[in-house]
Amino acid sequence: MTNTTNAVRISATLPPELASYLDEYQAAHALESRSAALAKAVVALREQELHGAYRELGDAQRAGLETYPPDNTDGLDSFGGLERA
Repeated sequence: MTNTTNAVRISATLPPELASYLDEYQAAHALESRSAALAKAVVALREQELHGAYRELGDAQRAGLETYPPDNTDGLDSFGGLERA
């Protein structure tokens, strides 16, 4: 799922119930490690933010408040949304 060639090591502290859920999720989805489960969680958070930013942009466009900048690769920077790497 995630390219770990240039991976960055982080340390995270979770409440016991979240750590247990992470372990259960890892096992249920046959993920190779907690890191893989955390990576899926971060991807899901990023997608959720991107979805919300596009929804807000669409609402603004329908209201005539914002237009899609033709030179912007993601259409969100000027609207306060996510930048894509």
